[in-house]
Amino acid sequence: MNVEQLRRVLANLPGDMPVVVEDSKMGWMQNAALYVAPAHIDHCVSGNYLHASHRDDADNCDALLMSGFGQSDEDFVDISPQVARLSVIDAEAEAEAEAEAALYETQDAIHSKRPD
Repeated sequence: MNVEQLRRVLANLPGDMPVVVEDSKMGWMQNAALYVAPAHIDHCVSGNYLHASHRDDADNCDALLMSGFGQSDEDFVDISPQVARLSVIDAEAEAEAEAEAALYETQDAIHSKRPD
């Protein structure tokens, strides 16, 4: 994932959505996934704490989860940007199409210069 892909994904999320980064000892990961996950906030004297899943009588919300681990919980919505697949270009067919288009342009130019 790169910054441009992240911007496109985040553009549709509410600005006040909390963000959670799943901690791991594996180091940095380029292929981290993004999920919208159910969460709840506990308001305490020492601060607010965000916890996974909704709970009765809690300040329930959704949170953006950035995780390097695959999440299988059915309540989690995967919003990771899709990886663009490289397409194979048939260079020979493309060259033939360009040559044919050039030929038609040349023929049109010749016909337009001929007197009627």
